[in-house]
Amino acid sequence: MSTSSKKNLTQYERLAATLRDRIAAGTYARGDKLPSEMELMDESGLSRSTVRHALKVLVDEGLIRTERGRGAFVADTPALHENNLVFSSYTKQVEGQGMKPTTRTVDSGFAKAMGSVAKFFDASVGSKLVKLVRLRYLDDAPLCLETTYLPPSFGSLIDRDINGSLYATLRQEFHRAPAQGHKTFEVCYASQNEAFLLNVERGQALILITDYVYDTDGRPLHVSKRIQRTDRAKYTEPSASAPNEAKCT
Repeated sequence: MSTSSKKNLTQYERLAATLRDRIAAGTYARGDKLPSEMELMDESGLSRSTVRHALKVLVDEGLIRTERGRGAFVADTPALHENNLVFSSYTKQVEGQGMKPTTRTVDSGFAKAMGSVAKFFDASVGSKLVKLVRLRYLDDAPLCLETTYLPPSFGSLIDRDINGSLYATLRQEFHRAPAQGHKTFEVCYASQNEAFLLNVERGQALILITDYVYDTDGRPLHVSKRIQRTDRAKYTEPSASAPNEAKCT
């Protein structure tokens, strides 16, 4: 975070932002011990309660962990901290938290519109939709398996590996951008294939997040079904002023 961006933050938010920047820059690597509360007090000139508040922010974000009697350490597997209602680019969201996002296309082709997906697109059951299946990684470890359905007008995407931001491609090549939508959350259990791809045990509880997203003209843009590991992400409620953009694609 830039110095100018920190000016309007509270004292504990500024300290949290400074430590977050250092973690992102690699000053404190995974597993490293952070300076003690006393050292942070001496460095920042802040009170113990303010320092503890800043550290709690980073604990809640999954960036650090604390051990009683030992202090604070950078998390071995940082968790992606997500807003559970706000939609934004997965790539930008992860990069903004100092982590490395990568994506691998697992499968692509045409699929038959069924159930709630057909209803969202106002399509006949069995009609053709574009289907993209991608495995999303967070710092080289699998985070989620994402299946995205789009109208058949996006058929040219089938022959390509969309291993970066899908939203960037939709904006640049199709002049379509996400604007609003809704999402559902439910528990699911890893199938054999999902367990293999996500590096979890078969039958392990996962979270299924389904995003229904419209473009800036109010037209259905995509439905994404994201099967995600529960140990690698956290969700928070958005502020009243949070932007209404579309997430994790």
